[in-house]
Amino acid sequence: MNKSDSKPILLLLYGIIIISMIIFIFPIFWMILTSLKNQTDAFTSVPKWTFAVTWDNYKTVLFDKNFLKYIGNSLYVSVVSTVLAVILGSGIAYPFARYKLPGAKNILTWILTLRIVPPIVSILPIYLVFSKLNMLDTYTALILMYTFMNLPLATWLLYGFFKDVPGEIEESALVDGCNRFTAFFRVVLPIVGPGLVSAGLLSFIFAWNEFLFANILSGPHARTAPVGLNEYATPVSVLWGQIAAAGTMIVIPIAIITFALQRKMVRGLTMGAVKG
Repeated sequence: MNKSDSKPILLLLYGIIIISMIIFIFPIFWMILTSLKNQTDAFTSVPKWTFAVTWDNYKTVLFDKNFLKYIGNSLYVSVVSTVLAVILGSGIAYPFARYKLPGAKNILTWILTLRIVPPIVSILPIYLVFSKLNMLDTYTALILMYTFMNLPLATWLLYGFFKDVPGEIEESALVDGCNRFTAFFRVVLPIVGPGLVSAGLLSFIFAWNEFLFANILSGPHARTAPVGLNEYATPVSVLWGQIAAAGTMIVIPIAIITFALQRKMVRGLTMGAVKG
């Protein structure tokens, strides 16, 4: 195929990419736009593209409502559960990647099935267990749930990363005087650093956005930001401007973290392909 034949195909691909980006980005753009409208402009049946910009929605959400506390709750449980998921995932994935353990493939498949089970199936028994333990509306309950939810994902991602590390590197470290423990922390972990970032970022995003478990297991004390959005939908009306402002505040931390770590995340995801 010569260059003249491939040019239309290339233009078509670029067109598809641009249209896809617009489709995915437009809801976020519209949410930010709505957050800058007053209640009347936000509630019109015909969308308004020109309007008087107001910051009252953000002032109300930040100072009159309790939403900053919900953001802090989300940040706390997401960070702690992500750290636990990455640490436990590393401890599970490394032995399976480095040693020929009996039944390793079956165990890894079983771990993956834990992530496939729909959360709605397990929420009732989980609620009853935490209720019996008096752990409802606590940070501990959400951290445990998010860690368990993200552990299969972290394990499988890190398994691929550890698989890519040649065993000769560890053998050289052992010859130089390291034991298995120090070789793992001083040699292996720095090599799979981008993989740890990828697993951690994905786990953080899933925990940050999670709604079902937080809605059932939390209350006024441990309520997270996604659940806090419910407060702006009242039986009388839906406060679209305030919902959009709160939603924008939820998106901003994820956007900042993703942009800051995108290079390491892409590098980690490309180096962590699981091999058979």
